[in-house]
Amino acid sequence: MKLSISRETLFKSLRHMSAVVEKRSSIAILGNVRLRALDNKLETTATDNDLSVQGVEEAFVDTPGVTTVGALKLFEIVSKIPEGVMVAMELTDNDSRLSLTAGKAKFSLATLGAEAFPDMTKVEEGTTFSMPSADLKKMLDRVQFAASSDETRAYLNGVYFHVVEEDGNNLLRAVATDGHRLAKADLPCPDGADEMPAVILPRKCVTELKKLADGAETVKLTVSDKKIQAEADDITLTSKVIDATYPDYDRVIPKGNPTQLTVARRSLLQAVERVSILSHEKTRSVRFNAIENALALSANNPDQENANEEVKAEYAGKPLEIGFNARYLADIGTQISGDDITFFLKDASSPVLVKDPSDNSTTFVVMPMRV
Repeated sequence: MKLSISRETLFKSLRHMSAVVEKRSSIAILGNVRLRALDNKLETTATDNDLSVQGVEEAFVDTPGVTTVGALKLFEIVSKIPEGVMVAMELTDNDSRLSLTAGKAKFSLATLGAEAFPDMTKVEEGTTFSMPSADLKKMLDRVQFAASSDETRAYLNGVYFHVVEEDGNNLLRAVATDGHRLAKADLPCPDGADEMPAVILPRKCVTELKKLADGAETVKLTVSDKKIQAEADDITLTSKVIDATYPDYDRVIPKGNPTQLTVARRSLLQAVERVSILSHEKTRSVRFNAIENALALSANNPDQENANEEVKAEYAGKPLEIGFNARYLADIGTQISGDDITFFLKDASSPVLVKDPSDNSTTFVVMPMRV
């Protein structure tokens, strides 16, 4: 194998690869990126056996060939090469080394044969459709924070991606929950997506999907009941989905919370951040005391320290005291783009509905805490 490629082109592909490879895997080749040169193209592929990313870029290929090298080392080398420099790569020493030259810099990297490199089968069957990349990224951004990190409940370790019908219209929906908070985001169903099977996207897949969508105009998705594949700007991502049944999330979304509390989003988040400094380190609990046209926030800890602050609010119900995890409030507030945040309340122990008054497509639910 012998070729040359621009530093910018190679860096673009390797940026996606470096996040996919296994950093501490017992299988050495999962830490490598496969380089395949053919027909003036360089194909780069990385996988962890559950997710793979493949890029195809223009290159000047003198001798076709294929090998694998350490993905993180190669990415770090290329990232340090100045822009505008051509990178030459050639297999040497009976294909046991990859020689890389960039200007006056030369590197020699150990290789592993590509024969043992896992090749995740592309999604041959499934529902295929395209959608604006910005819409996909926004949808996943809105909900990803609520996914669980508890590995004992695999079915909550991702984003539930599915199609629902509401008021006679099909919607593309993403949902995530960890049992303490829930996030739901909807979009009008893209053309061709109506028959898409419902799947649970792993957290790592969601993160890489957002990277793939960032900067691209559209993304092409193919979804089967076992895998999802996304294509954008010469990069193809293929991922297994979580083999589990997602819980009936709709039954935990409050339907009869009659009391509304509306607060300026930025003022609330800043107040929560200040007050929570003196909250209990383990629970991070902050107490809300809603009174007419105001919200009093307070927190205390086992050292008898306490903090209090009051912010303006639109509230006309009976005085209500309720507790929340400060981090959960901050996570939800970060995903609300409007100026205000509205809480729909029932009592101190029932789930609370949280919405952006300027965005009906996104819904959040948070469980209160005893304080």
